[in-house]
Amino acid sequence: NVFYLTGHDLLCGIDLQKSNYGDVYYVNYYYFIGEFEKITNYPTPYESDVEERILVMSKTQTVHGKCFLTAMIEYEEYTEEELRPYFDKAFEEKILPPVYRGKKYILDNLGKLYSLTLNKEEVMRKLQS
Repeated sequence: NVFYLTGHDLLCGIDLQKSNYGDVYYVNYYYFIGEFEKITNYPTPYESDVEERILVMSKTQTVHGKCFLTAMIEYEEYTEEELRPYFDKAFEEKILPPVYRGKKYILDNLGKLYSLTLNKEEVMRKLQS
């Protein structure tokens, strides 16, 4: 259940993940660094190089009485119109730019828009090559 977007020197995957701890969902997006123009076997999310999640403003969860940006989307509490601005912003500012501009966009925005979690040295080599 993954939707893929092929870029110049990367592949972007997007999926919906249900939490094991309640009626909460995550919208994950991730990038696989490399050439994927003639791909027949798509990689799994577990093979990704860079992983992120779409954030939305919480509705019922608060910290010191204030709502906050969270990846835990309590889906039934939102209308499509309430979620759309968060999704549009994520696609416009974070998800699609690397697809159109390539891995250099991720490299130039590490620590701002993207972070490395696993295999940092290997992923940095891929991004810098």
